[in-house]
Amino acid sequence: MTWDPWMWRQASDLLEQAERIQRSFLQAALGGLQTPVSQKARWSPAVNLVETDDDLWVIFALAGVATDQMELRLEDGALIVSGHRPLPACFTDGELKILEIPCGRFERRLQLPRDISLSLGEVRRHEGLLVIQLRKR
Repeated sequence: MTWDPWMWRQASDLLEQAERIQRSFLQAALGGLQTPVSQKARWSPAVNLVETDDDLWVIFALAGVATDQMELRLEDGALIVSGHRPLPACFTDGELKILEIPCGRFERRLQLPRDISLSLGEVRRHEGLLVIQLRKR
């Protein structure tokens, strides 16, 4: 039996897609410090949370989102990042073949630890990431 490279690529793509779906289900099942996406939001950006002795660093994956298209706020013990990632112009001219990068309205609500008093520190954009420092008091 010979292997057809095209069929192998298709199988590989399907396995990658299954892994992404599995990761999404695991993130939803394990929950952690997150709460559900709001009714109006279509998607929720990935996040990393790093704790040091003095700070919590929250890093959101927001490539393609302009600074003026996002909002950041601390509210009721939660850090909320929301906004909009527009569809690229090529969507109106071309035929969609694969859609993995979400567009439209997003929101991520990260419930913060109640036993730590936090204040907003440095906020910066870096290579598609939104990096937020929350200082421990």
